[in-house]
Formats: sequence, C-alpha cells, structure tokens
Amino acid sequence: MIVAHGLRAARRFARRIGVSGFAMLVGTSGCADGPRSVAASTATLRVGIGGLPQQTPQAGLRPLVGNLSIEGLINYNEDGRPRPWLAEGWTTSADGLLLTIQLREGARFHDGSPVSPAAVVAALQSTLPTAMGPAFEDVLTIQPSGDRHVNITLRAPSPFVLEALVSPIQRPGGIGTGAYVAASTGAAEMTAFNGYYLGKPALETLSIRAYPTIRGAWADLLRGNLDMLYEVGADALDSMQATTTVSVFSFVRRYQYLIVFGPRAHALDSADVRRELNAAIDRTALVRDAFGTHGLPSSGPVPAQHWALSPTAPRLAFDVRTAKNLSSRHLRFTLLVPPDSLYERVALDAQRQLARVGVEMNLEEATQDRIVQAIRTGDFDAALGDIISGPSMFRLYQRWHTGGAFNPRSTNSKLIDAALDRLRGARSDDEYRAGVTAFQQAIVDDPPALFLAWGERARAVSRRFDVPVPEGGRDVLATLRFWRPVAASQLASRN
Repeated sequence: MIVAHGLRAARRFARRIGVSGFAMLVGTSGCADGPRSVAASTATLRVGIGGLPQQTPQAGLRPLVGNLSIEGLINYNEDGRPRPWLAEGWTTSADGLLLTIQLREGARFHDGSPVSPAAVVAALQSTLPTAMGPAFEDVLTIQPSGDRHVNITLRAPSPFVLEALVSPIQRPGGIGTGAYVAASTGAAEMTAFNGYYLGKPALETLSIRAYPTIRGAWADLLRGNLDMLYEVGADALDSMQATTTVSVFSFVRRYQYLIVFGPRAHALDSADVRRELNAAIDRTALVRDAFGTHGLPSSGPVPAQHWALSPTAPRLAFDVRTAKNLSSRHLRFTLLVPPDSLYERVALDAQRQLARVGVEMNLEEATQDRIVQAIRTGDFDAALGDIISGPSMFRLYQRWHTGGAFNPRSTNSKLIDAALDRLRGARSDDEYRAGVTAFQQAIVDDPPALFLAWGERARAVSRRFDVPVPEGGRDVLATLRFWRPVAASQLASRN
C-alpha cells in the first residue's frame, strides 16, 4: 500500500516524463492524409520510444507499428465526423438500409495483392462482430459489388455501422495496407511501401529503438543520435520548448484520465454517491496542478469538440453543494495507481480534493498488468487510467455499453445502455444530437467513473526534418509520409 507521503517521495525521484495508460486500451490513431505528390527519398528517420520498462520492446512498439502499417476504411476528424481513409467514399440509400463503400483505386496490401471487395468483406466479417458487440445485430449482409464496391445491408438504420469501419483491414497474418511495412526481422525497422496507393513516402526507413525511460531517449535526441521522440508526456513539455534543435508538436490525445469504479467497494454502488464524488472534483484546478495546464478538464465522456454535443447538454461539473453530502457518508476505498509520476500526481490531487469532503481514498501502486487483470475479474474498488474516449460515439458505445467490446464489465448501467441504444438507432443528425444529449444525461445521472481530464502529448522532432503541420489540431504523425530532411542552408536558418 502506498499512502500520500509515499507517493510524494516517489515523485521526487520519478522520471519527469509520463507514459501512456492501460496497455489493453491502446487504440490506433490513424496517420493517413489526403493525396499529395511525394518525391521518394532514401532518408532514414530514427525514432525513440521511451518509458517501456514494464513491457517487452516488441509489445511497446506495437501501437506505432500498427498506426503506420494498418488502415481502416474510415478514420475520424477531431469533431467525430467520419472521413475516408482506405475507402474513397460511401453512399447511404434513402431508407438508410444500404451502405455502399467505394474502395480506392489501386490500393494494395503489403504482399502485393489488391484491396479487392472480396478481401475487404472477409476482413469485415472477421472483425466487425466482435468490434461492434450488440450493434452488429443491425448488419444483415456484407457483400462485394463489382470491382471497387462493398455493400452493407442493414436490418435497421444505424450510424454506428459506418463509424465501426475504422476497424483494421488486414489479410491473414496481419498484412496491412499502410504507408510503411514492418521489417521481417521485427518491429525495430519499417520501410516505405513502394506500392502505397497515395504514393511512396518521402522517408525510406523508420529505425525504431525502445528506451527504458523517455529521459534516455530525449538525451539521445539532443545528442543527434535520434531524429524523433515518439511521445513526450505533459511533465516535460515546458522544459523541451527551450531547445533550438528540436521542434515540439503538441496535441490533445483521444484519451482521458478517469477513475473507474469497481464492484468490490459496495459503498460506491449508489448513483447518488458517484454523482457526489464527481461533484467534489475541481477539474480546472486538477489540470493546473497535476498536468501543469497541459490538458483539458473533462465534463463527461464526450469530447468537447464533438459536432453533436450541444452547448446546453448536461455535463459533470464541480459543485460544492452537491459534494457536501459526502462528509456524512464516511467513504473509504482504495485506488489502484500505475507506477508513473503523472498518474501519481493525478491520484494525489484527486485524493486531496476528496479528503476535503471527508472521503478517504487510499492509493495503492499497481502495475498495468495487475490493473488490467483486476478490471477483468472485478477485484478492485477503483482504478486510475487514461482510456481511449472518442472522438466517435461508436468508440464510446464500445466503452460504456454493457455489451461493448471494451466495457470494463464493472460499471454497467441500464440508463447508459438505453441512451446508447437510442443513439445507435439515430436516422438523422437531429436524432443523433438528441442521442448524444441523452447519453450525457445518463452519465450525469449514473456516472460509471470519475471523469477527470483529457491529456496533452507531443512529438519531438529534430529540426533537420521538414514536418508539415496538419490542420485542426491533429497529431503531426498524420503527415509522416510527407516528412523529409531539410537542406543544410534551411537548417542553418532554423537554428
């Protein structure tokens, strides 16, 4: 058991840069942008990934490799709207019962085989039943049509079917279609895919190296032994801004920090108690004190920029009057905390805020593997993590619906299920907006977690490379295939 003073001591010696959340909850972000002419190069980008002491190097590199080598038919804009990716576009029949996907011309898998309608149908039939959970009941048939189309016939109109097409399209053996191919010797090296349908990337090779700590990777980047630090935690963003040889590109992740309630602490079974706990958290202060302002306060599971979230929709908020009821409840429970300095600060700040209203939340350090196991078995009071949460409502359906693919299984709610089912059956934008409002109301009435903050991250890249910045605050990795070394004269002017 680690109490507050133990965590404070750990903070003094902890690494200054954070690592990502639950390993089981990592999702690919997608790195494809629209067509653009790219001149091929033989350049290599040396990428360092730090903070993986509890994982094997291969497991730690898997998210990056997946992002660059595997694609879905669609991806999401930051506002949650679907946009084409491996698909060129789609149409929906007037009655909403036929979704026709048009595939990109000339797209091929890494083994050279075409991305044919038959191959796409096989991939969707393999992945969608599990990925969609109960929502897959809306799918009647998935069939190839001609040379470049896939027809998905529905039993009932459902926007989640289109949103679910973010699922990866792969041939057996994990053979994808992305701009880069993992080398046969493992994930430590990736090479540009010569047959990529949007044109071969400018960088020929990505050489990827795992480090026990991000501090070590950062040091090698400053020495010129690396060209990119894959992920910079909120802890180090301010200190990294001062260097003249590295550019830092920040973005708000599609993950948010939250405390999931477990079944072992029966005092948390009451929806009244969980509402009061959410009301006790001043999220603006938590972002300031724990994140150093490198984050955004949460108001529930739906991202603030989602197109269907009305300004008047219900939201979780700091409310002293509601939280004061906790002082007479004498609550006591244990929070599992991953061993990382940012998690520790978030846990300590939440502990301090809850203590002001008489709640005793003990902190226990636990490895990510142990937390994952605890969530699977239900053997925990509460657990802290940063969990993928958007930008689409389908991803939130996966997370919070009882039958969802990534539901923690410990926090099921009939109110939340009903709201998500309503959203699943929306036939228009107006019905979709009403469903989002109903979902937010269900979260406010029966919160399954303490929703805390959206975390900020960054990529650090040597100024020896020209890095186009994508629009809309997206992750700079979205333009990776356009990166290229800069000329010596350009480099001198930058420095």
